[in-house]
Amino acid sequence: MRAGLHDDPTGKDATVTSYEVYSPDETATPAPEDAHGERWRVAIEYSNNGQAKPPTIVGVSETYHLTRDEAMAAARKQAFEFDPPDPFSPQGRTVYRDGPDGFLVIIRGAMTVFHMSVRAVQFVGSA
Repeated sequence: MRAGLHDDPTGKDATVTSYEVYSPDETATPAPEDAHGERWRVAIEYSNNGQAKPPTIVGVSETYHLTRDEAMAAARKQAFEFDPPDPFSPQGRTVYRDGPDGFLVIIRGAMTVFHMSVRAVQFVGSA
């Protein structure tokens, strides 16, 4: 169930193998804003089919939420419903609150255990 996830809007693959340090500049695109100045989305980070490359996939929902609380409700739902490629035969999952904006999900498979992260994220801009 990968509905609602997409690649980076720049056309690049939405995978991450390391994190870059954000540095604002004049060419950055400002975040679209509603009347309250907030736009939130749900991001899901999970491993990519065992040994496949790149090792980590990050998907960001196309749906904007006008408040953090709405985005957190959507993230909570995805923590219980999103079906990543591993494990092949899920036997159960445990969901933990991980900080103020996300969830850590442990998925038990027949042979091993996998995890994923589901977070509410606020769009700041792009460069």
